[in-house]
Amino acid sequence: GTLLGSRGVSALRSAAFGRKMRAATSLLRRVGGRGAAAAGGGTLLGRRWLCLPPHSLLPMPALSPTMTQGNLVTWKKKEGDSIEAGDVIAEVETDKATVDYEAVDDGILAKILVPEGTEDVLVGTSVAVVVDEAGDVGAFADYVPSSSTGNKAELAPAKPAPAPAPAAA
Repeated sequence: GTLLGSRGVSALRSAAFGRKMRAATSLLRRVGGRGAAAAGGGTLLGRRWLCLPPHSLLPMPALSPTMTQGNLVTWKKKEGDSIEAGDVIAEVETDKATVDYEAVDDGILAKILVPEGTEDVLVGTSVAVVVDEAGDVGAFADYVPSSSTGNKAELAPAKPAPAPAPAAA
């Protein structure tokens, strides 16, 4: 057995959990509470992030085993449209072909983050926001993704210039 018994262990766990919760609450207040928001703070923990309705960020999919980036050719749905699992929401050009991007969940397309025609979008980059309720779409009108919300980068880095040809002797 233990020295404390099951009640003692349970009491210690409860106390530790309480301390962690108080510390987290204190951190939220300092970093992103009313003071930070009133002062114009816009951190991940700031009010503007905590006030967004539940949502999902749709990533640029890897549509082939070798795909690391792709071109977002066209959107088949527009902001505010309802989507169901299996719906084609966009066309993505891979290194080999143009492929349909199908929704995997139901929802409402709240915000398109990467406009159609954008080239060299890295796999995993957030391309759109989906919400569950139509009334939540307006909350994302001015939404801009940041690296802390899952956007690796909007576009792939520029390709390096070719090396100059060696000079003839």
